[in-house]
Amino acid sequence: MRQPFFYAAKNTWYCWDGSRKVSLGVRGEESKEEAFKAWHRLMTNGKPTPEARAEAPTVAEVFKAFLADAEGRLKPSTVRGYRDFLTPFSQRFGKVKADRLTVEQAEAYSRKPEWSNSTRHDFLSALSVAFRWAERTGLLGSNPLRHLRKPPMESRGDKALVSDDAHARLYEAAPSYFKPFLRLLFLTGCRPGEAAAITSENFDEANGVVRLREHKTARHGKSRTIFLPPEAVALLRQQKEQYGSGHLLRNRLGLPYSKNAVVHMMASLRRKTGVQGTAYGYRHGFATDALAKGVPDAQVAALLGHGSTAMLHRHYSHLTAQSQALREALNRVR
Repeated sequence: MRQPFFYAAKNTWYCWDGSRKVSLGVRGEESKEEAFKAWHRLMTNGKPTPEARAEAPTVAEVFKAFLADAEGRLKPSTVRGYRDFLTPFSQRFGKVKADRLTVEQAEAYSRKPEWSNSTRHDFLSALSVAFRWAERTGLLGSNPLRHLRKPPMESRGDKALVSDDAHARLYEAAPSYFKPFLRLLFLTGCRPGEAAAITSENFDEANGVVRLREHKTARHGKSRTIFLPPEAVALLRQQKEQYGSGHLLRNRLGLPYSKNAVVHMMASLRRKTGVQGTAYGYRHGFATDALAKGVPDAQVAALLGHGSTAMLHRHYSHLTAQSQALREALNRVR
């Protein structure tokens, strides 16, 4: 029988009896000594004390505890990503006991028509992380989603890119509040999450850059600088005049864009236009255009925020490595 643990959501101490979570009938985090005494009595008697009861947390309780713990140790953007996936799922399955949730239910939920395999993979990964955490901390006796099957991430290469023509059609169909978001992706090749994180505070208009402290590769200890062409500077200046401080790219409610919000907006635009474009596809369109026009691989990688050309070579092998040399050779022929 595992040692007692404090379940903050219930303000009560519990332990595990086999696969069952059992209340020790001791409330308050400060009552650890009393909880251990109750645990020893339980082990001695071989059965729960009269006030104890077997109980598994609900899915909503697991998510609440997981997110509360994550806020203290992970980046805000990472926690926000988990919350964007777990909150809608909780609205549907939140009242289900966590140990009764099935792999089939989770995988069926992930098969939303507007979700790509990459989005399904990200959602199922978030779900898996939350349940593994619950098992590791003793909140769950065993993980019912241990054998969750995640689809492979889709290649973000040439099949995912948004061309100039595709951008024009998407931009024309987009609501006015989403147009600045699309235009900035097109002009800079930044990640959608980076665009959503731009504020008046990290926008350096004088030098034509955005400097992000928190970004996808921040764990490597490097800051992310987004270089802005004049049109992008003017766009963000206009957004700053509209909103003043805080996030410069906002949805129709005046709130910053979440990952799910961008996914849904792009899904809506695909239905309207028939263009198979994604928000991340703008980044690939930018990279492809730059490489095709002969910009050196290292400079394209720097503009995209990569520390090396490895990512370019992985996704754009048809254009990288010898792209400049081949272009020069072609000029000699024609």
